[in-house]
Amino acid sequence: MRKQQRPPIPAVLEEHSEKWNKQWKQRKQENPSATFQWYQHQGRAARDWILADLREMTQGHCAFCDGFPLENTSGEPVEHFRPKSDERFFHLAYSWENLFYCCEACQKCKREQWDDDLLKPDAVDYEFETYFQFDFTTGAIEPNRFSTPDAQRRASVTIAMYGLDSEVRQRHRRLELRKWQKCGTDEDLNDFAYRDFLHAG
Repeated sequence: MRKQQRPPIPAVLEEHSEKWNKQWKQRKQENPSATFQWYQHQGRAARDWILADLREMTQGHCAFCDGFPLENTSGEPVEHFRPKSDERFFHLAYSWENLFYCCEACQKCKREQWDDDLLKPDAVDYEFETYFQFDFTTGAIEPNRFSTPDAQRRASVTIAMYGLDSEVRQRHRRLELRKWQKCGTDEDLNDFAYRDFLHAG
């Protein structure tokens, strides 16, 4: 999970997010089974107004697994970090700080789960090396065994919730590393998936 720097809030959310958050909260309180649909602005879903900024934040990679590219694999590449269907977080459905560019696999794994220990990749104090380490033989990701128990616990929660250590992802990391090594390190790292794995390897 690569560290990210969040760009300024898009104008459409700066103008409308407070109103939309209130509308979604009211809708869910009145009808708990209501399903989420993006509110519209000038005939376009709010999602479509913010995708470019979210994509910029990760250079087109998934914010959590660092998969790349997403366009051909994710019909709805926006993750609500704190779940929009959880009554504790209704008011954050359109909050810029709660939205991430995210692949379908990570979203399907996490669904509407929440844990206060979940790591947020744009947090000021987040650094990959503090929490995670790789096994370059297998492609596995695991908590950094030299970190504090608290950091290891948070890493474990994040790995489990987004399925970061699945066999499929281990295999994909190994394949991407071989591709990276074959191409040579003069290539742009942002053109590859799993950049932390490649950089460390």
